[in-house]
Amino acid sequence: MRNRIIALSLSLAIIVTVFIAAFILAQEASAEQTGSFTGTWVASGKRQPFDFVEGREVGTFKLAGNVSLKDEFGGIEDFWAECVGLSDSLDGSSVRCVWRSLKGDKAYSVLSGQPLKEGVKVTGEFVGGTGRLKGVSGTFSFTWRSTFIDKDQDVFTGQTLDLNGAYRIP
Repeated sequence: MRNRIIALSLSLAIIVTVFIAAFILAQEASAEQTGSFTGTWVASGKRQPFDFVEGREVGTFKLAGNVSLKDEFGGIEDFWAECVGLSDSLDGSSVRCVWRSLKGDKAYSVLSGQPLKEGVKVTGEFVGGTGRLKGVSGTFSFTWRSTFIDKDQDVFTGQTLDLNGAYRIP
């Protein structure tokens, strides 16, 4: 009888321990992550002018480069960003980007603002991701500074000033 009580107590202790561990893991898995960041983004690309209404500059562009972000705790993470966009001197820019971390996770963003040129304030929104960035949302902004390397070929390079934002990962 005594052995039965010990076995029953041991079984009950194991069940309670497993239940508590599962509960703790479920809480950790469902905890969302939020934060803010600052950083830099250096990119280069090529613009392709589009024949449109006289006096209105329209074109597509593709750019790629390094995004280096620093969170509020001093952690740094680098991404390779690739973007495609449409720029219109009257309506502004519409840009879609993929940021790939060195671990292969992706964050997707949509940028909007004035035409992409020197001194323009650009706003961005995270609209999803993959891996540990799955479901990422948030906003960011920066001021664009660019230089044309070859105006005849529409090749340019640029960087951000005051890149900052906030994110939420469910």
